[in-house]
Amino acid sequence: MDPAAAGEAFLASFVLATPFVAFLRPRLLSLAAGATLVAVGALLVEVLVQGALSPLYASAVVLMLVAPPVEELLKFLVSGTTGANFASAAGAGIGFAATENALYFLASWNEPAALLATFVAVRALTDPLLHVTSTTMTTLTWHGRSWGLPSGLALHMLWNTAALVETLVDPAVGFLIIGVATVVVVGILVRLRRDREVRDTLDDRWQMNPWTGALRVAGIT
Repeated sequence: MDPAAAGEAFLASFVLATPFVAFLRPRLLSLAAGATLVAVGALLVEVLVQGALSPLYASAVVLMLVAPPVEELLKFLVSGTTGANFASAAGAGIGFAATENALYFLASWNEPAALLATFVAVRALTDPLLHVTSTTMTTLTWHGRSWGLPSGLALHMLWNTAALVETLVDPAVGFLIIGVATVVVVGILVRLRRDREVRDTLDDRWQMNPWTGALRVAGIT
């Protein structure tokens, strides 16, 4: 690995994530944990599973069946233990997406400039959106909404299926599906952040004790 290229890829990824940080105002602790603990943990599991499978289908299995549950569960834990609210979910999602994107950028760093720029632009927009939205959904399960975790996981699996179509089947069809999926994900995120009941659950008045897991309102012990 070229250290200079790695530094450039990571710098580009985290700089491109700053609009999400400015708009969503994530919890910095959860952002740091998402970028490090979640990213490293998910990468280790995915590499180990991929190495144990046949190269013929390993990438597809990891992308569709391994990455979504591993990544969502790790982000779910980080979000829950750093507040279980909008800010903690955004932090875990943005942090993980930034590191994941950096690795993808690095793998494509020697591609032609136009192709690389398109790839970087698409992932810089879509990956944080996906991970923030899915983590916001899963975070609701910390507050007794049992549908939150499986819904976030299903969203992630469907998204990765679209990416698999783009990579292995037909790029044009895949990009069309990803375009539609992006609009859907934006709609879900906007709905979650505007829904009164969800806002009452995930706004910053809620805190979670990181040791006991007990939910409490800020200022009340």
